[in-house]
Parts: sequence; structure tokens; C-alpha cells
Amino acid sequence: MPGLNLTKQEAAERFSVVSRAAYAVSLDVTPAGDTFRSDTTVEFAATPGATTFIEAVAPRIDLIELNGETLDPSLHRDGRIELANLAEHNTVRIAGDFGYRNDGQGIHRFVDPADGEVYLYSQFAANDTRAAFACFDQPDIKGEFSFSVVVPDHWMVVSNSPTPEPTYEDGATTVAGAEHGLARWTFGPTVPIPSYVAAIVAGPYAYHEGVLHSAKGDIPARIYGRPSLEQHFDGDRVLEDTQAGLELYERVFRTEYPYEKYDQVYVPQYNLGAMENVGCVTISEDRLLFRGRPTAAELEFRTVVVLHELAHMWFGNLVTMKWWDDLWLNESFAEFVGTWAAAEISEWKDAWVTFAANRKSVAYVQDQLPTTHAIVTEVPDTEATVSAFDMITYAKGASALRQLAQYVGEDAFFGGVATYLQRYHHGNATLAEFLAEVEEAADRPLDEWARVWLETPGVTTLRAVLATDDAGTLTRLAVDEDVPAEHPVPRPHGVEIAGYRLRDGVLDRDWAVTATVGGELVEIPEAVGHPRPDLLLVNDRDLTYAKLHLDDVSLATLEAHIDAITDPMVQATVLDALWHMTRDGSLPAQRYIDAVLTLLPHVRNSATAESHVALMVVALRRYLAPELVAEVTEAAAERLWTALAAAEHGSDIQLQLLKGYAQLACTTEQALRLRALVEDAAEIPGVEIDSDLTWDLLAGLAAAGGIGLEEIGHYAAMDVSAAGQRRAAGVRASVATAEAKQAAWDALVRPEDGPAINAVQFELAAGLARAVDPALLAPLLDDLLGSLRGYYDANAGFVGARVARLTLPVQLAGRVDGLADRLEHWLADHGDAPSVLRKTVVEALDHVRRAQVAQTVSRMAIPR
Repeated sequence: MPGLNLTKQEAAERFSVVSRAAYAVSLDVTPAGDTFRSDTTVEFAATPGATTFIEAVAPRIDLIELNGETLDPSLHRDGRIELANLAEHNTVRIAGDFGYRNDGQGIHRFVDPADGEVYLYSQFAANDTRAAFACFDQPDIKGEFSFSVVVPDHWMVVSNSPTPEPTYEDGATTVAGAEHGLARWTFGPTVPIPSYVAAIVAGPYAYHEGVLHSAKGDIPARIYGRPSLEQHFDGDRVLEDTQAGLELYERVFRTEYPYEKYDQVYVPQYNLGAMENVGCVTISEDRLLFRGRPTAAELEFRTVVVLHELAHMWFGNLVTMKWWDDLWLNESFAEFVGTWAAAEISEWKDAWVTFAANRKSVAYVQDQLPTTHAIVTEVPDTEATVSAFDMITYAKGASALRQLAQYVGEDAFFGGVATYLQRYHHGNATLAEFLAEVEEAADRPLDEWARVWLETPGVTTLRAVLATDDAGTLTRLAVDEDVPAEHPVPRPHGVEIAGYRLRDGVLDRDWAVTATVGGELVEIPEAVGHPRPDLLLVNDRDLTYAKLHLDDVSLATLEAHIDAITDPMVQATVLDALWHMTRDGSLPAQRYIDAVLTLLPHVRNSATAESHVALMVVALRRYLAPELVAEVTEAAAERLWTALAAAEHGSDIQLQLLKGYAQLACTTEQALRLRALVEDAAEIPGVEIDSDLTWDLLAGLAAAGGIGLEEIGHYAAMDVSAAGQRRAAGVRASVATAEAKQAAWDALVRPEDGPAINAVQFELAAGLARAVDPALLAPLLDDLLGSLRGYYDANAGFVGARVARLTLPVQLAGRVDGLADRLEHWLADHGDAPSVLRKTVVEALDHVRRAQVAQTVSRMAIPR
């Protein structure tokens, strides 16, 4: 719809007219139906005589008043209202009926299937504040927000300001079949904040009470969530992580916590991991509230997310980007600092190992796609922000900031951060202004560093060039940087180069040197004279952002002795190198798969295990020669089952091995093992088959052809929670029949009652894509490509992009002739498709071409 996509130029023009605003927002969520009442008064200064616009995305606007004059509601067009002939000081009032959402944006409305209760939460980034009330919805027009919300009298309301006591009003409303009175919650004004971190959460939420100790005194803090999940809040632990982060950040940022309270709210059906709303952080219930036993990787992820969002209270909320061009700086900084903080002050001392094994490895993949972009890139409009939320923005940017902290020293880096926050507090700033503060603190220029790291896309590859004498002593070691031809800019890499030798069955570090490599072939004279190592790593400890290609001796050592590695970071580094060599067509997929299976029982870091089980599944389905898939998958599942039997009872790796087995099970016998566990006919000592794990096992059972729709319905009836209904949808879509796959696609593309809620769509898409034999998806190809555009048009944004990415059948590479041609033709025929959707198809095409190369390499390695 014209006008809904705010351009950077329009935002700059409006900022030249309006700089700040004060909002009095009155919401009434008690009327029945799909809308709520929103009545907003905005006071703002403007250039006298100027004309601008305010945004309001609503089914009906019935009141517009500007400076005491009533305007025609027909001025509301395409989500905007023109404000003409402005005075120096202005007051505009806009009221109407705004719509609830079920896509995780705006005001998301969740109805609990267990009891019919309603829960609301806001998600306004990037520009959906306008879907809840009239506003100037761009990050550099900060506002003071005062909220007044009418709700059923048994609800809680949480916002950015301290939570008041409600007052009770005349009237009644019906919720979940019961009549309730009305209550009004009136919040005091915020300090100036950007519109996208304003927040409203409302519903019969329960909470865990707490307090945080700040340099400025005690701060009220609560952990909220749905009452049925209260026993799983883990509130003490979440607050413990928050307290440790608060103390660290106040010290290194040299700025007290900027707000009056700090609440964290578990919310259902959330698109993201969490969102940094000022003083009212929303956290994904689906991903970070655990109904069963979580893995260590899941617990660590929650800690890092808590620290990430807390960092945003200073970096992003206190000082905010001017426009979405600098979204990367917001997110990269929080990603870097959240991981750094976890390693500094939490139990997760291996947080950088987790980062390397998971987030950073995904960034390498993203950075090799034809749609890659520089860390710093122009975002022309708000629609493009959907594409900007990727691992280049998060993990590559965080890696660059880690390099910057190494380059200038942590003291100078955080000194620059501190002065940046002090200089621009409650305002907006740019990357140039941030770098200027770090430059001054470090007393060194950063122009060239910023050019090569921030302004150039693509990932480079480091490899060793070496020679030895007859005694096996190094006579030469050099490091070469392979630079992608599309982005031929070398980068300086501060690295540690280390040699490992096999002694007494363990690969230990034998020697190490520090160097700066990159560009031309760089000689490492300090390494000459050392024994030729059994394993050579030119990015030991994973200090830089670059892929590794290992030399032949190192590869042979890993093939024979990978389980001799005991250091968590080395385990993560070598597996990641083998994975990317497989993707690059430099290593047969079967060798990577064998390495994962051999090392997995000995992996020390939970996220490394979790990540490489998932990547092994991708390698099996996409990069292995198709004629090998059935045999290798069956054997891989058997190796996991054997390792599971030998694992320490109650250990994290035992749980990871079981989850991995459920992803790989493919034969009748393997499916029967899963069935026995689900039905309590067998047990694994040390493992409790709780509700979440039950659904994991059922999904594996479905994919292996061991369960049908009727039986899945039985388990869904036993778990009527929101999580149970969501997981059941995914398991139904995982059933190994063409009919089940078609039904899943029909539920996404041809829903009988309008688009399914976002969380169910994600489960349907993931289940549809799950196939032990990818050829099962071939009959669906015509329908997938033929109806993809219509699906996205009805579900544009985060939901549509994620579902399209999951369901495009790249795993049919090597199984359907002309798959790449089909995708090319789709792109040619849909030149006018939304840019986000075209980007997704372009990336799928690249995945297909890469898979074709990898399958050829895999086939060439088959013994003849």
C-alpha cells in the first residue's frame, strides 16, 4: 500500500520539520472483536507554515483535530494523515479503531487455547508503532510517551514507565466466557525514547518479583509470563544474570542505568528472540521459556539474550541511531557486548566458543550469498529493514567490533563507548560519531579500519602455505588470504597461529605465534624451526572473522584423530572449518559427516554439539551425493544411538545425542525406538521424556514414517497448551507422505480462516521442509513456486520471509532436473515481486548451485 513504506528521504524531510514530540496515548482493549480503541494527543514543535504527515495504520480513523480545528477523517489515506500549515507549537488529536495482529507485530493478540484467556503485547520495531496509535514513526523523532490503558479488571498492564496501581471504572466486558469489570492503568511519562521501543503488554500475566541494585539505588524488576507457565519462569536465575550485567555495564559505560524500572516479559508467538523496549523487554516464550529440561546451549542463549537486551538500554535506547542504516551498530554492539559480558560475568565462560559455533558460522554463509552486503549499508526504506535483520548485521558486525576492541585495546574501546553515551544521551547519533569517540580514546585513526571491515561485503578465507625439511621441521610458514572475486578487498586479521601435536592420545597445543595477516602472502618467520604440527590452525582461538581451509596433513590428522581434541574452542574451530570446506566444494560431505559423528560424543560446548548436529542434517540432505543419502543417514543414526548408550547419564551431551538421533532416524527399526520412548515402553537412564522432548521425538517419528495424523491428534489432545498445539502442527507437517506435505502447504497458502498465527506458520514450514527423503517434496514443486508470490503478498514482512526461506525446496537439488532453471525463470517472471521475496529466491538459487557442486565432489569421493 503506498505510504506504508517510509523512505529515508521522507524521514529526513519530516525530521527537518518535527524534531521531538510528547504523546498522551489512551487505549481501550475491552471492546469485543478484532479492533481496539486508540485515542492519541500529540504535542510537537514544528517549522511554522510547514506541512508534514503523521502515521496511523488503522481500519478506521474517525477523529482528527489539529490545533483546535476538526479535520475531515478522509485525510487519513494509506496509513498517513497530512498536517498542513503548522504552527511553532502544535497539538494534534487522532482517534479511531486500530486492528489487532497475529503476525507478531503491532499489538499481537494471543488467545490461550487452554482457557480462552487473552494476552496482548506490542512489537513496534521497525515501524509498527503506527499500528497502535498515531505517531511520527521514525527513530530520530524521539517522544515522551504517557499511556492510559483500559482493560478487564483481572488483567495486568506493563509499559515503559513504573507500573501504577489501577483505578476501576464503570462498565463490563466479557473474556473467556466470563464477565469482568473495567480497570484503567495510567502510566507516567517516559523520558525521550524512540517510538519503536515504546511498549504495552496487557493480560492476566503473573510475575516474579525482584529488585536490581544500581549505582543510583534500587530498581524494581519483575519477570512476567502467563500463569500456566509460572513454574518455568526461572525468575531468580534471569534476575541474577540481569544484576551481573547491570553492574558490569554501569562500570564500563560509566553511566547509570537510565530508566526507573526493568521488567522482562515472556510473550507467546514471538518472531524474534527478544526486544529491547525501554524498561519492558519482551522475550520469546516459545524459544526461551523451557517447559522441560533445557540443554546447556539453550540456557546459555537465554543468558546472552538477557545481557544483549540489557545493553540496548544504553546503546540503542539512551543513544539511538538516526535511521535504520545504523541498525547494524545497535545490534552488533549488543551482540558483541552480550557475548563478552556472558564470558566475563556468567557461568558461560565459553560464550565465544558458542558464538563461533553458531552465530558467526551462520554469518559466513550469509556473507557468501549473492545478496550479501557490507556491514554498513544504506537502508532506503522501512521495508528493507526486514532484510537488514540478518547475521551480517548481528554476528559479522559483532565480530568486527571484537576486532576493533582488539585493535585499539578494550580500555580505549569502552572509553570511547562511555564518552559516546555521555555526549549523545537521550538523542540520536551515527556511526561516524561513534567512531570519532573511539578514535579519540584510542588516539589513532580508524578510517581505513572502517573501510575494509565495515564498508566491504564478503568473507575471506585464510589458508597456510608451508614447507618442511627431511626431519619434519618447518622451513617456511606463510598465511594466504583468499579474497572473493566479487569483493576483492583484503583485510588485516589479528590472529594467533598455533601448531598442535598428538601426544598420548590428545591433540595439544605445541606452539603459537601472534601475527597480523591478510592481503599479500604473509610470511610467519617465528614459526620456522618448529616441528611440523599434526594440526595447524591459522586462526586459533577464533580471533578474526574469516573462514579456514585446512592443509592436507591437518585434514588427515582430523580424519584419524579428531576425537583427540579436548579444547572446546579447537573443537568448534575445526568442525566449522570442515563445514565450510564442504560448502565450498573442497571436502566431500561424507568426511564432514564422519568428523561430526566421531567428535560429537566428546564435544565440550553444548552449542557446538547442537549446531553441528543441525548442519550435519543439512549436509546429508543437500551436499551428500543423493545415491548415498539413505545408507549414510541410517548409519549416522545408528552411530548416534550407540554413542547415546555410552553417554554419561544425565549429561548435556546425552540429551543432545538423543535430539540428534530424533533428527536422523529413518528406518522402521529406528522409528520404533522413538515410539518406545514416547510410549514409556523403554527408557534412557538420565533422560526424562518431558513435554518438549516428547514433541521432538514425535517429529522424528513422523519424519521416519512411524506415525499418522490420527495418532498425532491423540497427543495434541493430551497437550492443549499453546506450545502443544503449535508443535502438533509441525509434527503433522513432518509426516512422510506427499499428502501431509500438500496439506501443510495448503494450510499456509490457502488457509480456510485467514492466515494462521505466525508461530504456527513457522512450525508448518519447518515440518513441511523436513523430509528423510527430500524427493518426497518433488510433487509439491509446481505448487510451491506457483503460489509463493500470493503467499508472500498475504504475509509480507518477517513472517512471509521466514516461511518462504524455510519452504523453498533447495534440498531437491540433484533430485529434480532443472531446479536452478526453475528458480531463474521464477525470478524472470516476477521482476515486480517485493524485494524481500526476490532476495529469498535469489538466495535459494545460490544454495541449489552450491549443492550441485558439493554433490559432485561427494560423488567423486565414492570408492570405485
